[in-house]
Amino acid sequence: MLSRPKKPAASAAATLEVSPRVAKLILASASPLSIQRVAASTLPETTEDPTAALRALLASQSLGVHQVGVLFGREAFSLRTLELPATDVKELTSMLELQLGKLTPYPRAEILSAWTVIGSFRDGYTSVLLAIARKALITGVLQLLKAKGLAPRWVGVSTEGLEAWWRALAQPGEPGADTRLAALIDVDFASTDCAIFSGGTLLFSHSIAIGAEQLAASEQAKLRWLGELVRLPRILLHEDIKGQIGRGILTGVVQGLESLTDQLAAQWGVAVELRQALGPFAASASVSEAADAARISCAALTGLLAAGTPPRLDLMPQETRVSQALQVRSRHLARLAGSLAAILVLCAVLYLERIMSLRHYIAQLNQRLAPLERTSQQIIERRQLMQRVRGWVDPSRSALEVLRSVSAAADPGITITQLMVEEGRPVTIRGKASTMAGAFEFFGRLKQQGTFATVHPRSVAKAKGADEFGAEFEIVCEFSESS
Repeated sequence: MLSRPKKPAASAAATLEVSPRVAKLILASASPLSIQRVAASTLPETTEDPTAALRALLASQSLGVHQVGVLFGREAFSLRTLELPATDVKELTSMLELQLGKLTPYPRAEILSAWTVIGSFRDGYTSVLLAIARKALITGVLQLLKAKGLAPRWVGVSTEGLEAWWRALAQPGEPGADTRLAALIDVDFASTDCAIFSGGTLLFSHSIAIGAEQLAASEQAKLRWLGELVRLPRILLHEDIKGQIGRGILTGVVQGLESLTDQLAAQWGVAVELRQALGPFAASASVSEAADAARISCAALTGLLAAGTPPRLDLMPQETRVSQALQVRSRHLARLAGSLAAILVLCAVLYLERIMSLRHYIAQLNQRLAPLERTSQQIIERRQLMQRVRGWVDPSRSALEVLRSVSAAADPGITITQLMVEEGRPVTIRGKASTMAGAFEFFGRLKQQGTFATVHPRSVAKAKGADEFGAEFEIVCEFSESS
């Protein structure tokens, strides 16, 4: 049923294809395309759980990646080719919105749709390919993937994968290179897809609910399968597709279908070739054996991988896109917040380290300055003592020098009543003079002594009392700088 799990390379991309009874996985790396692993899970009978096969596949396989591409099998969606009378994209969108209600019996809220332009085959008209699927099926698969820690990159349809496979096959000289209608028949485990191409353009898609399992089980299934394909040219006429089938390609599970291929070629009247689905991509023998053992077709998956671009028909719900965009932004914001937090932590560590270094340096300085501080304090105290001693022994500022200067300036008319000498303060002299002029002459003689820088008479007044005469004075004398 599946191949032995292998650890994928770091650059491997995972792609899933989901059908009601089959779930497929391909792990491959691009540039150039290299298929590393093919695995599948198949259910023996129809189940009401559309995710049962996918759940079994994910339980048995370790993908080793976070994002996956998802294709839905032809049974899971409806594909229509419409020709609309418009060429503007906005007009086409409006027309398709109106057509959706007519093309499906389900309410608009219960379906998902996607479309792409095929081309313009007459003036004023545009041919589009429209895919419609039940929303419940797609959201169920997406919820399962989310529960497994997987995020879908896109949600495509298998028919577009077949188209990509056809283009990869259609090299010069290959069947897709000419302009005739070509029928690509892809036989899968439980169904068969038919795609009609004109050159490399998909014109029509048809699904038959008979696959390799039924073809191997009974002859009646083979007859029904052959009858459905024989009716295909008439179906094309009913769909107003001009032209006849000029070439046929049968791929997928082709083992044991040689006789049916010959009968189909005889009915169509054209050659029908058998091609291996993995043949154009140089898959390894182990990968091909795994696909053959599971009896599955890998044409759609490998075709889309070979295209190297996301599918044009993307059925991913809008809310899933928004959620993924928000998750991407939240991851970017989380990385930014983590980076900022790391920067802040680094700054904090550097700041704390700087503070600790400065504190250590300050502690060392304090240890060195402690003895110097004691010594400096002692020097200051000794200096103050020396200044006091100097004041005591300096004759120019001593009390004796003050007395000498005062006595030298005095005359018989001057009487000194008080002489105040304090260290660090001006000298205050109080006394009496026989006359007011004698007092001022005393002031002048004091200035001439050179001991005092200024001689300022604070007050000079006449003597008080009826028997008193002359003047009373009070003088403030400041020592000169040189004294």
